[in-house]
Amino acid sequence: MTELYQRYFLRCPYNRAKAFLARSLEVLADSGLSEIMQLRVPIRQLGEAGGLHKDVVVTYNGALDPLHFDQPWRIRWVPRDSGPYPSFDGTLTVRADEDYNGSILELHGEYEPPLGAAGLLFDAVVGTRIASATARELLRQIGEQLERQYADEESAKQVSHDSTHG
Repeated sequence: MTELYQRYFLRCPYNRAKAFLARSLEVLADSGLSEIMQLRVPIRQLGEAGGLHKDVVVTYNGALDPLHFDQPWRIRWVPRDSGPYPSFDGTLTVRADEDYNGSILELHGEYEPPLGAAGLLFDAVVGTRIASATARELLRQIGEQLERQYADEESAKQVSHDSTHG
């Protein structure tokens, strides 16, 4: 098993980011449904459309936080089609940042490189970098969604405030 750990710094307060993430994952977790997600590894030299893409089936479940502070989510994905792609088991968590205006989206877990010894060699040479880039891209996508929700909420508050005080 290869350990994977990545973080994405959010421009969204901790409590709001945690609530937005919970709102988006609770329905899937409670129903036991999965979603199809496209994991991407951007390759900058190929431009915006360049990169590696793989569809995975993602499931979420609530996880326990022994301190009852954060609200971790168990996340598991498996490749949608067969092929030499790893499955992943881990947690997706919003953590408090030192700055009250921000928070940290964290992905931590493990995957097993496919293809036995050849897969372990590939992982040691380049696979782990691909996995890290994939995790960063996934966190960026989720993080930008959480930041948009926060910006929309703040804009709505400002419009409401302006209309009642204007």
